[in-house]
Order: sequence, then C-alpha cells, then structure tokens
Amino acid sequence: MTVLLGVVAAHRRGQPLHEELLALGAVFARTDRTAAVYRLLALDGGGVPRGGLVRVTAGGASVEVELYRMPVPAVGRLVVSLPAPLAVGSLVLDSGRSAYGIVCESWVTATARDVTEHGSWPAYLAAVP
Repeated sequence: MTVLLGVVAAHRRGQPLHEELLALGAVFARTDRTAAVYRLLALDGGGVPRGGLVRVTAGGASVEVELYRMPVPAVGRLVVSLPAPLAVGSLVLDSGRSAYGIVCESWVTATARDVTEHGSWPAYLAAVP
C-alpha cells in the first residue's frame, strides 16, 4: 500500500535530500499546489537548507509541492528521521484533495523566515543571494 507524500524543500528533485526520499522507495507522481491555507518557512540552522509548511487560519497562500507515492512503512522511516520542528502531517491540496506532507510545528514561526511570497522552495532559493 502506498500514500501520497508532499515535499516542499530539501527532499524535492534537485535538492540535497532527494536521494534519501528515493532510497525509501518514493516515486514521483506530480507537481501540485496546496490550498491557500499555508505559509512556507525557511528554517534556521546549519547544514542542509530546510523548509516546511505551517497551516494558518488567516493570511495563507498556495504553495507548490512535489507529490510522491511512498510505501506506508517508508513514511514511518521518514518520520523518525526528520529533525524538529519538521514532521509529517496532513496537507490540503488546491483541488480539495488531501495528502500527507512534510510540515512544521507551529512554534517555529517565531524563529523561521517566512518565504511564502516566492510560491515555491526553488523560487525562494533562486532569490537568495
């Protein structure tokens, strides 16, 4: 059995952690957009630049996600490998359908950089000097 998993940052194609996703058996399904109820955050910290989504009650936007089919046990392995404040949670897509996805715990909004205006992680990275 597989589920759809949405990724927005370091696990996307061309990003540093993409190979980890493939090693877990993920198969690219399509690029999509979230419903306009999220903020895209760039997380503080060294190492691999990471980002995640936070669901908000006001001021949200639609953010580009890559969707992958993943075996259910592999999602569990991904969950335990993610550093805080990242987690796997439910995502609402622009179509109204749902998927699982890499999200952030809400407490991180106090320290993370909001990069939602770029609409996607690749666009944000392209804008960073």
